[in-house]
Amino acid sequence: ALLRLSVPRLAGHSAQDTQAYKSARIIADEESRDPLPKLRDYLIPALIDEDAWKKLEREVEKEVTDALEAALARAEPDPATIERHVFCEAGADGKPEIQRQGGLAVSGHVFPESSEQAEPEPTRINMLTAIRRTLEFELASNPKLAVFGEDVGPKGGVHAATMGLQEKFGVNRVFDTSLSEEGIIGRAVGMAIAGLMPVPEIQFRKYADPATEQLNDCGTIRWRTNNRFAAPIVVRIPGGFFKCGDPWHSQTNEVQWAHGIGWQVAVPSNAEDATGLLRAALRGNNPTIFFEHRSMLDDAWARRPYPGDKYLLPFGKAKITRPGTDLSVVTWGAMVPRCETAADQVDGSVEIIDLRTMMPWDKKAILESVARTRRCLVVHEDNMTAGFGAEIVATVASESFFDLDAPIERLAMPDIPSPHNPLLMHAVVPDVAGIARKMTQLLEC
Repeated sequence: ALLRLSVPRLAGHSAQDTQAYKSARIIADEESRDPLPKLRDYLIPALIDEDAWKKLEREVEKEVTDALEAALARAEPDPATIERHVFCEAGADGKPEIQRQGGLAVSGHVFPESSEQAEPEPTRINMLTAIRRTLEFELASNPKLAVFGEDVGPKGGVHAATMGLQEKFGVNRVFDTSLSEEGIIGRAVGMAIAGLMPVPEIQFRKYADPATEQLNDCGTIRWRTNNRFAAPIVVRIPGGFFKCGDPWHSQTNEVQWAHGIGWQVAVPSNAEDATGLLRAALRGNNPTIFFEHRSMLDDAWARRPYPGDKYLLPFGKAKITRPGTDLSVVTWGAMVPRCETAADQVDGSVEIIDLRTMMPWDKKAILESVARTRRCLVVHEDNMTAGFGAEIVATVASESFFDLDAPIERLAMPDIPSPHNPLLMHAVVPDVAGIARKMTQLLEC
């Protein structure tokens, strides 16, 4: 059944809106449909008497008046604190300042032992399996964790990241949702406020756009409430190019969430990092975008030994995957193996830095590398204009200008959507040959 209700708007849109654009007849008609008098007529005398209704009116009026007076009596805020509580932060005593409501930290939830030291197994696994195993362990050890999204239940996700998890943990812990990204994220925010750890999946990066309002509001809850509320959730989003491209499934645009206030952003390039960063996010106290690059889920280069159920990788720590002395190359995600291969083809010593997390990002590691090599190239799959590479370049130019012997360069996709046609896609995504040419140009400066 479908119930359609037409309700009146009894006041203007804002205090300045006098509704002069409405005729007296329209206003009278709307006032005649005011639901409050109708509620009064419904209750009196069948359920309550006139005195009880008036008493209720007085109580409500006093409650509203008291709240208004308390708000007006508050002291003006201190501008010096305006940048506080974007993320969970430590107080003067060095201990985290925990929000009053939302997430696991409020209840003092105790996680299993963790370690930044990997305990690698003998065989390598792909990144997809690493993600699944990490989710499985955290589901088993944390009864407040729930995984959900479109087709994540019996199907196990469109990429099979959750395959078998519903069968093992039940439909209350791993479940399908309706085809509504806004609803998926909205539900996750409510669950987090209630003290759970929700792990919603958005099937592909572009599909997150309908949920933008919910995602933005989730990220700013802590700041907007001065650390009273927070909604730590982990949003898993596959994206990036694969065997072919298109403007929906193959978009990256990670920079949108680096610019999204209050969001951590992880962009792992391999199975070991995916395990450590996902575990850190699932045990953390901040909302996180966990970006799973589609081409790396089963890529041979991205396979690593599973680092163990204790392995946890803190955010904000880049990794030098290949030391060098002549050129610093900053990259992340699917561009890391391409940069490593390109470095093998040039005449020079190239240092490759895998950023691993985009928010927070390891500025110190990059500036120290540039101070050694005196050259910098940033390579990313996202579009060139306003990509995260621009933030890195601006920082290097500002803080390491006198260390440089050559211009800072970027290599990225042109400002177009990811093409459907494989030939066209490979023509615009930075490839090994193009990266090697750009490296050579800088090395010859």
